[in-house]
Amino acid sequence: MSGLLGRVLGAIPIRVWLIIAGTGLAGAGGWYAWHEYRTALTDAATARQARDTALAESAQRQLVIDALWDNAQRLETQRRALANTKAALERVASDRLEQIRSLQHDNEQIRQWADTRLPDRVIRLRNRPAVTGAANYRQALRDAEPLHPAGEPSHDQR
Repeated sequence: MSGLLGRVLGAIPIRVWLIIAGTGLAGAGGWYAWHEYRTALTDAATARQARDTALAESAQRQLVIDALWDNAQRLETQRRALANTKAALERVASDRLEQIRSLQHDNEQIRQWADTRLPDRVIRLRNRPAVTGAANYRQALRDAEPLHPAGEPSHDQR
């Protein structure tokens, strides 16, 4: 049979063989071009998706930046308002202190009253240690001596 196949193949002119080979090469080239086209489409879709994701993330970051900026501006406005309020309160306190000093200086009766010693119970109210934190505050409240009405003995009832 190999003889018969050789005679049949040998009977086909070389031109036909060239056409068959050319058609095969063209088909392979076409398939390669189609494959490259599909790869390019996939790459383009991936790039578009990455771009869209990056744009969405950028927009989200911009929203956060805008919110932080608005918050910072609001806090700065509040800080200025508090500073103005503090300055006004300091002026009022200073004016009142000056008025008290003026009254003490000008009025003998007020000066004598201001020079008298405060009762021990009142002094205890003003002589508390500095308290930092909730636990220290609770302890300071537990340790403080209670105040008693005038005329009653001070018995520790804890």
